[in-house]
Amino acid sequence: MEGETKVHGGPLIGYLLTIFRIIFFLFAISILFWALYSFFVFATDAPALHMEFPVLFSIENSLKWQIPQNFEPSNLYLHNSIGSISADFLPKRFLAIYSLISLAANLCALLSIKYVIRILEAVRSGNFLIVDNANRLRKIAIIAIALFLIDKLAITYSAYYFSDKLEFNDLNFTSINMFSFQHLESVFGALFLLIIAEAFRIGAQLKKENDLTI
Repeated sequence: MEGETKVHGGPLIGYLLTIFRIIFFLFAISILFWALYSFFVFATDAPALHMEFPVLFSIENSLKWQIPQNFEPSNLYLHNSIGSISADFLPKRFLAIYSLISLAANLCALLSIKYVIRILEAVRSGNFLIVDNANRLRKIAIIAIALFLIDKLAITYSAYYFSDKLEFNDLNFTSINMFSFQHLESVFGALFLLIIAEAFRIGAQLKKENDLTI
């Protein structure tokens, strides 16, 4: 029965494993180049034009809505928005802190891909319902929550830094708005994955005990 499961799951798992290994390799290379570029900018005072930083803003005045003539004229208001900016030169302290936060987020994403690869390797070898896979699922969920918090920290830090330093007609730059809590649903997804991982762990332990009994 075990051999039959391997045959049916083998090709698809093999394709997925290859895809995730390629993603892991390319992502790791991109992180390395990004880290080297950030260090180069920090060490040589080179322009940081290729680095983008999030900002939060709202438009103070109303916007005109281009509508057909058979509708009543209406004003629109943009209370919350998010964008990104780049600059020639920025203080090294800001660049260092923001780069470290971004690096932490990228490493978390890379680590989660690594755990997915480990799960796929275990499945390909026929060892799916094991405690190690449950622990990997739990780690992926915890990393997802950490990634959400780190991403919000990066947005908040950048927005706070630029909020009192940028001036533009009719734009009000802020350090926090509704986009500071964007993608909150990913946390609930991670919590749901934690529940699945715990159920998976209990099932794996029961299977192990049954195998020892037999």
